[in-house]
Amino acid sequence: MRDYQSYTQELAETIRWRYIEMEDSGNTSGDPQFMRWRTGYWILGILFVLMGIFLPRDWYDALPKSTDVSPPPIKGVTLVQISLIFDGVIVIWLSLKNLTYTRLDDVERFSVTKVSEVDDPVNKYTCLWVLTGITLLALFLRLFHINSDLWLDEITPILDYGHLSPLQVVASFISTNNHLLNTLLGKLAIAFFGEKEWAIRLPAVVFGTATVPAIYWVARSAMSRTSSLSVALILAVSYHHIFFSQNARGYSGYLFFSIIAAGLLIKGLKEDRARIWLLYVITMFFNFASLLISGFVLVAHILIGAVAVLLVKYRGDSSMPLIKRLVAVFGLIAFLVFQLYAAVLPQVYMVIREVYTSQSTGFAFFSLEFVRELVRGISAGFGTGFVLGAVPFLIIAGAGFVALVRRHWILAASLAMPVALNALFLLLRGLTFSPRFFLLALIATIISVVLGLKILSELAAKILRKSEGVFSYRLSIALVLAVCVVSLSSLKYYYSVPKQAYRASIQYLEETRKPDEIVMVIDIAEKGCRYYGRQFGIKEDKEYFFVRTLEAINEVLSANSGKRSFLVTTFHRNLHLTNWDLESRIKRGWTVIRTFPGTIGDGQISVWAQRDP
Repeated sequence: MRDYQSYTQELAETIRWRYIEMEDSGNTSGDPQFMRWRTGYWILGILFVLMGIFLPRDWYDALPKSTDVSPPPIKGVTLVQISLIFDGVIVIWLSLKNLTYTRLDDVERFSVTKVSEVDDPVNKYTCLWVLTGITLLALFLRLFHINSDLWLDEITPILDYGHLSPLQVVASFISTNNHLLNTLLGKLAIAFFGEKEWAIRLPAVVFGTATVPAIYWVARSAMSRTSSLSVALILAVSYHHIFFSQNARGYSGYLFFSIIAAGLLIKGLKEDRARIWLLYVITMFFNFASLLISGFVLVAHILIGAVAVLLVKYRGDSSMPLIKRLVAVFGLIAFLVFQLYAAVLPQVYMVIREVYTSQSTGFAFFSLEFVRELVRGISAGFGTGFVLGAVPFLIIAGAGFVALVRRHWILAASLAMPVALNALFLLLRGLTFSPRFFLLALIATIISVVLGLKILSELAAKILRKSEGVFSYRLSIALVLAVCVVSLSSLKYYYSVPKQAYRASIQYLEETRKPDEIVMVIDIAEKGCRYYGRQFGIKEDKEYFFVRTLEAINEVLSANSGKRSFLVTTFHRNLHLTNWDLESRIKRGWTVIRTFPGTIGDGQISVWAQRDP
């Protein structure tokens, strides 16, 4: 029986020759089926144009919108109309063309020669079983303790978008926490399983687990089976990847699709098969649906494509066929993404322009605060000893990245360039930095560390005059396992503490306060306490009051004169930067009696008791 690949190749070749025969005989335009398709395209194109011109605008004005930013210079519905008209023009243009896919010749394609590693004892069968075991380990670590408390940015999409239809979710931009694909999949999971923490985080868990075999597949383009399995194992037990795989946001999906896209770009440039480019376009589309910072991934791929074109031209071959192919592929991605985000792009522009210039949303790049946040985040996964081992770690990772560039510069650029472009954009626009923006660097770092440990092992074998092949192989595996042990040891604290301890803090308040005492939830602690307060039956505006300004806290105190009060605060840096007068009033009148730690930076929840007069 023929395999699927040979069958699809034969089918594609048959279709291609059918078109050639029709063109040679001059019967293409007269073929009845061809004419029916052309007429259908014309009708569809005209319908799109008419829809764009006469599209009602009331539905857009009725959508919920963010009140934190100024109105955009153009309405999203106008871009939707433009996109529909553009769709119609494209469909009509396609009806006039007889497009077929012709694979580029060998001399027109571009590929990087893989640097092979010798003495790799792992065969394909063993590798498959080991990778399966690593993937199951990754799934277990991402499901374990998944029912811990949601944190603010996981709760916000539920409160803001939980009552909206999928179409409204796509067409509205209430907050930056609407990571589109995750929001839609989260709504689907809730519809099937109910509003439970594990269901809300399920999409992130699935993408996070799937990233483990994905990174193995991509790493194989530059590494041996053993080294690629080492990369997969380190990712499987990585504190930081587990953290984001249990975070109901779009970051684990972004990592998954970015890795798959890098692998497909490599294969597309090398093989130029229609199905590979189609999968690449679909992958990048879902990558954009996961996170908008996927735009930096696309720009990086465009630059990689430009370099590939120059290298094809440099070796003396025709570069025009490759240019046309890449323009078509990247243009199709841009076209589809514009369709997806047309309604919200103006609002996104205003958010980037106004919200991400505030220090409360991130850090200035050249600041000690940003350095401290980076050290805190990295140390969480490697323990306090990371500071002492930072220099040798950076040397090993740096040597490994240089080796990666030499082995496969396209893979290295696909993982590192989006991070550099993101940082450059933020610097040039004067926007704030947050470590999560550079999460793709985690993948580049893991691959570089594995290669660096291999280089270190080979160097140790030479110094000790050991059998280089066997000794260095075993030592590199031992060092990889040591890295895994360090990462696993950090998970003990991670699993013992939620991202934000809303339930524990509310329970403590309910056990501590008397019936005639009140609680004021301050600033952005509101959504978490309101969400979990339902489980405790708290009475809003009677026992619990949600306040965001100094005037509001004074009004609550005046209306409840004689009653002792407690406060709940979180994200104290944000409170200090945006509500310093309220913070000053809190410190004068209340004292912290209990702090509940969280794994989110600055996400600890503090309970304050009013001082005695």
